[in-house]
Amino acid sequence: MKTILALTSVLMLGSAYGQTTEIAPLHSASGKSHMFEFNADSVLNGLFSFDKSKTPGKSADNDIEMDLKLNYAYRLPTMPMLQVGGRMNYVKDTNSLGDIENWGLQVGGILNDSEDLQNSMYASLYLGMNWNKNYGAASSGGSNDEEVMISTLALGKRYSMEGWGIKQLTYTPEVAFQNLTSTTGGSLDYAQSLEFRFLQFAVFF
Repeated sequence: MKTILALTSVLMLGSAYGQTTEIAPLHSASGKSHMFEFNADSVLNGLFSFDKSKTPGKSADNDIEMDLKLNYAYRLPTMPMLQVGGRMNYVKDTNSLGDIENWGLQVGGILNDSEDLQNSMYASLYLGMNWNKNYGAASSGGSNDEEVMISTLALGKRYSMEGWGIKQLTYTPEVAFQNLTSTTGGSLDYAQSLEFRFLQFAVFF
């Protein structure tokens, strides 16, 4: 219930923000079938990180973080409010437990409430696998591999940037609930998180 309340609250705030700043125009092209989506929140967090960490036997080092999410979706010609696609996730992090490098692939679908995908509310569900590698103190100086099932449920709203002279670009804030479950019996049993993706954009073509 708390997750649903949080998702609804952020969508209402995003809708109000779009109306007050006039991001979304009254009309936009709805015939574009291909969508490429990217998230800049975590990328910027990594670039502007001032964190430091130290592992046993090594000097303190600046944390380096990269969390990249790229998503491609295609609108089905016979069901213009439905998109299917795939997502690639890549995470690289240095922290007090050592070095972490994860990558994953997901497939899923996006259900829109309008055929005008560039000005539509939507719900998406993606399922897939993550392959995680941990190096350093967390794995006793060696490498620890882990396979993780990942599912992501998200609610969001797209605002076309056509009013600013950019027909293909949309601003796409969303809230995502993510669940991770280990399949290899490693250090992770399961993990759940709620992500607020404010710096997210999509290109339609």
